[in-house]
Amino acid sequence: MDVRGLAAGVFGCMKRCRECRVCFGRNNSLEESVEKSLEPTLWPRLRLECAGLNFKRHQLARLNLRFASLISAVDVPEEGDSGVERARAAVEQATERLLQRLLCTVADLDSRFATKFLATLASKAERAEHRPWPGRRFHYMIRLDSLSWPPLYPAPEADSDFDNGETEEVASSTAFFDEGEAGVLPPGWLRVKPAQGAAQQAWAEFLTPSGCLRRDRVVERFAMLLSQAAGTNTNDSETDESRVCGSPGKVLDAALLQQLLSQIQPQHQLFYGPSEAQRCRPPDPRDFQLAVVHENGAGPVTLHIGFLAPSLQLAFPPDARNIVKVHLHVGVALSGWPLGPSTFPSRLPLHHPLALLAYQSTQNGYFAVAAPPPPNLRCEERRSAWAAAFPTLELELDEHFCASSTPRRTLNVLRHLVSRMKKEANDDDDSESLTTVDDYTLRTLVWQQLERWTSVNAWEPASLAAHVLLALDSLLAALKARHASHLVLPDCNILCQTPLDASLVAKYGDHEEAYDAAMVEDTQLVMDCLLRLYQAGTSTSPLPQGVSWDGEEEERRAAALEAALLRRWGNALNTVSPLPPEMLTSSLTRFEKISKFCCGQDTGDPPTPEQFSSRQLDFLAKLMLEFLRFTKCCYAPQYKEGNEAAVDVGSLRCSSGSEETEDFLFLLQAVINQALGSAAHTTNSKQVKRRCRQNTRRAQTDKQQVWQEVVCDSVRREPLAIGVLQNEMALVRLLLKWLFKATELAPRALKRRLANFLTQLWATSREAVWYLPEWKKHRQEAQDELNAMAAFCTMLLNSQEGWTGVAVLKDAAEKGWSWAKSAQSELVRSGCLQFVLAPAKGVVRRCDVALAIQPSPRDTSPTQVSKQVSRSRTLPAKGTRPTNISQGALF
Repeated sequence: MDVRGLAAGVFGCMKRCRECRVCFGRNNSLEESVEKSLEPTLWPRLRLECAGLNFKRHQLARLNLRFASLISAVDVPEEGDSGVERARAAVEQATERLLQRLLCTVADLDSRFATKFLATLASKAERAEHRPWPGRRFHYMIRLDSLSWPPLYPAPEADSDFDNGETEEVASSTAFFDEGEAGVLPPGWLRVKPAQGAAQQAWAEFLTPSGCLRRDRVVERFAMLLSQAAGTNTNDSETDESRVCGSPGKVLDAALLQQLLSQIQPQHQLFYGPSEAQRCRPPDPRDFQLAVVHENGAGPVTLHIGFLAPSLQLAFPPDARNIVKVHLHVGVALSGWPLGPSTFPSRLPLHHPLALLAYQSTQNGYFAVAAPPPPNLRCEERRSAWAAAFPTLELELDEHFCASSTPRRTLNVLRHLVSRMKKEANDDDDSESLTTVDDYTLRTLVWQQLERWTSVNAWEPASLAAHVLLALDSLLAALKARHASHLVLPDCNILCQTPLDASLVAKYGDHEEAYDAAMVEDTQLVMDCLLRLYQAGTSTSPLPQGVSWDGEEEERRAAALEAALLRRWGNALNTVSPLPPEMLTSSLTRFEKISKFCCGQDTGDPPTPEQFSSRQLDFLAKLMLEFLRFTKCCYAPQYKEGNEAAVDVGSLRCSSGSEETEDFLFLLQAVINQALGSAAHTTNSKQVKRRCRQNTRRAQTDKQQVWQEVVCDSVRREPLAIGVLQNEMALVRLLLKWLFKATELAPRALKRRLANFLTQLWATSREAVWYLPEWKKHRQEAQDELNAMAAFCTMLLNSQEGWTGVAVLKDAAEKGWSWAKSAQSELVRSGCLQFVLAPAKGVVRRCDVALAIQPSPRDTSPTQVSKQVSRSRTLPAKGTRPTNISQGALF
């Protein structure tokens, strides 16, 4: 999807692309070349089913120009006063520091509400975007560490009063997927039950008679503690960083927080402490105007912060109030993942381009957020219902694509169009945009587009207008149906209420008539926007108003360059790795529409295991490994025994046979079930639907069970080679072999599905293997960085009091370690830096690093430098380092 990272040889062939007749046409006028270079190759014409509009190729090309100029205008920030920009940055910093101070006081008042980290619900790209300041809002997740997974510290260092991480998520499968119990909880909500023992005793006053955690009482208690903290005279003593978030370096996004706790040991977690100026005068709540707003457990706790300092008031427009709204969402981090064939990424086929990323992201768990169900949904024990939120997966999907990629550009255009709909319709500057559609809905539309369109050509720059129109048409259909599906849980309606935003409930409440009227108004606004875009595409004006020829020519050249690179990449791929003869007639260019070829028609014989190259097997081994981890993650919360999450493999394995054979059967049947489930989920063929109506569901189930028993018996009759399960390449080769045999033994309908699955798996692995070395390189570099930082943390912990490690930090930066360079840059910028480590509960180590204590190169001889940086206190050079750094090699 982003092909700007191709080989240098391909770029070398494109140096003369400006004179290329195919891309631009030497004899064509500038306007004709603009239209030709921005025409999408996948859509000769685009039909919007809900809106009933037909867009031709030249209309899409004109809209591409308009959207490209719109993005370029939005990306360039307005030139403003540098003092205002500094004031805005100071306001953000003061807001986070004040919030951390209040949360530390809350933890002192009630240790059950202690949180070691402050998790943001916006990605780094969104936080860096230039946005207008009136109505600026901040969203943070307050993670209850005493109930969340993973725990802050291992079991020996766990708190004796509370059992960290021992939280059970109950009724999730019933609430999400069991149709017989659909009335218990609406889709998208669950109940949280602390584990039996000390955890239940500690939270006894918040539990229902059935042992579930009451959401309303927890939020009310947190709001009361926050109000007390806002009026409390805080002391200037140092905070206990092993349990509270007092350091500025503990402000992380939700995705990074879960990865940090699950992958890095507590003694290797290094944070930036407050600067010298911040320690001299920490934020005092009495210097601000604070107001805590909360409505009976409905939604987040809102903190209104008014700034009294004249220097900070410059960040706000003259006609706006000097107030920032901070939304605090109380949540509990849970392990596992919701079960069900229609959930994401369970419904995602293994050959999907985002499968590897999705399987990795789901292993960090999800959150139960204190948000009530909408009033119009039936729910028993409404006070104990928590909303399911997946910020880790969502932030990973947002961060995966760069700012110049088509998915990110599509989202930016949608945001601008939605914000201008009301103004373009009424020309009223004070009017609002869509009232029932928020930013989360727009992001979900783009994610669903990514799931649907998997071809590389479908996301070329010329397809920007097509994706924007398809997303708006999907939004129009959702508004008409009063239902927009959640990405992970399709039965959950995000138009009623987003799990992390209760604005709709607060605005409309029980007034269904006002909500329906707002839906009708928003539907008309979206339809009017599509009509205006249709007229803009048929307009005779070659350019949008206010766009220069230079910007248009640059956009045209960029689009033509990427389109030419895609063609060259396809030709190079076919030359290096040609298609098998029997697959030349099938659709192997990544199936422009999955549903068209996914059970609707025959695709020929599947590729044999011998036709998979060793590089393809290497990629499939990594994919199967992440798929197995995701499968175990799905079953973990359902079969929890004590602190260990066990997988009930009996539901997927067969009943007899040796242990090694049964382990292989578990993997084989998991892949087969995933292949059949994904194929059935994307089936749209009328012929298959008629065939399904003729046969009963029981008959189809019986055929599939008999076929699976035959496959299991065949596997048991052939003994496995010794050590085949320990060799990834041999295991994948054996798995493909039995998938091919299972396809030959399958009934006709199942055979077509499996054959198509193997064909698409071969095509995906054929393209993805070229990015596998780079992916491995990035993962190895990240692991080496963590190992080097862990060694530095070990030095700080084992050193004597007063040793700061400045020389080792400088030496590590000179050897190319990224974390050391970042710390050195921060040290040069601020002049003083503090490292904070919390290796165990109640143990905090602070190391002050000052720039002045570093010796000058002119005053220090090489002999003195060698004495200061001895071999026992230095890190290996980057590039010649071992994979794991032992403590014995350091001291």
